[in-house]
Amino acid sequence: MIAVIADDFTGAAEIAGLGLRYGLKVEIESHLFTESNADLLIIATDTRSKEESEAYEEVFIITQKLKNIGCDWVYKKTDSVFRGHIYNELKAMLDANGVKKALLVPANPEIGRKIKNGIYFVDNKFIHETNFAEDPEYPVTTSDVKTLMRTNDRDNIKLLNAKSEIYEWGISIGEAVSEEDLNDWATKIDNTIIPAGGAGFFKALLEVKGYKRKILVNGENNSFGEKFLFVCGSAFSKGKAAFTNLQNCKRKTFPMPDAVFNNTSQSKDFFKTWEKNVISAFDDNNFVILEIDQPVVRDKKFAKRLREDMARLVEHVLNKVEVNELLIDGGATVYSIAERVGLNKFFPVQEIAPGVIRMKVQSRNDFHITIKPGSYPWPESLLDIPCEEK
Repeated sequence: MIAVIADDFTGAAEIAGLGLRYGLKVEIESHLFTESNADLLIIATDTRSKEESEAYEEVFIITQKLKNIGCDWVYKKTDSVFRGHIYNELKAMLDANGVKKALLVPANPEIGRKIKNGIYFVDNKFIHETNFAEDPEYPVTTSDVKTLMRTNDRDNIKLLNAKSEIYEWGISIGEAVSEEDLNDWATKIDNTIIPAGGAGFFKALLEVKGYKRKILVNGENNSFGEKFLFVCGSAFSKGKAAFTNLQNCKRKTFPMPDAVFNNTSQSKDFFKTWEKNVISAFDDNNFVILEIDQPVVRDKKFAKRLREDMARLVEHVLNKVEVNELLIDGGATVYSIAERVGLNKFFPVQEIAPGVIRMKVQSRNDFHITIKPGSYPWPESLLDIPCEEK
């Protein structure tokens, strides 16, 4: 069995999509995971949204549990643009496994994310000049890779080009500008090295280890349900307007009320009205959209409260309405909703597009969740959802 530890839910789902593509039986579980008979077991944590010490402790415990159940190899899925506590989580895995070195290859050239000469580029732009600079929890203010690691222990980090050998200790960051570079790094991994990084490097590892691609990305929408709830929890604009051009569904959008967003003295009353309006909207609409149509606030506690408010609303809606399809934009939002609703085991069934994964959940029939990272676009195939006009 292959195991992956991801620091957010959409990262876990992106890896799950690759597993499906390569014909693996895939499960995603929360940090409270049990033994599994899956070919690919992915542990979805929310450590990106936690403090450094909490992230270290959780990853350390998970790594020890995976070591005890006997995995063929373990991969650390990190954010491809260095959001989160990457250094601390890799250090936790090193300490828990008793090994000395890790190789981090976060770049994903297939989607325009490249590292060259110690600088991170997205679509040939410096990363700090892209919309990643607007992230509310991890705003990117530099394109220097070592600085993006957010640690003072820079002596423990080595930056290498694809033809270099991996250092005998510490964390090596592998530069990559092509698929060939990813494959070169993958050939250097053995059981003395913890591999880590983005989806591109994981795919390269699968191929180097002999796995063959068996399934194409399946963008066709078949057997979708009748009622859709879309939750836009991302600060990235790629998610907010995605479904405004739906042709086949009667839809309605409900932004978070200002009083709820600002947590004023009237927030409880406005929340109840928001909830009532969303629930009643399903009487006349197939597709209901929830969004936070507000300026980005760069404050972790503020962002966490917004996620929790959105998760509470989703819980109340699911208790009142037989929603068949829940679509969520943003990994931290997915995790908050899953925790609130009590979902901890997921069975990916379709990779609609890279990073866009549709899943069944344990103990809920006729219900699917489709999720994607906030920085990825929703595929156009989803704009042809075959639901009937009311």
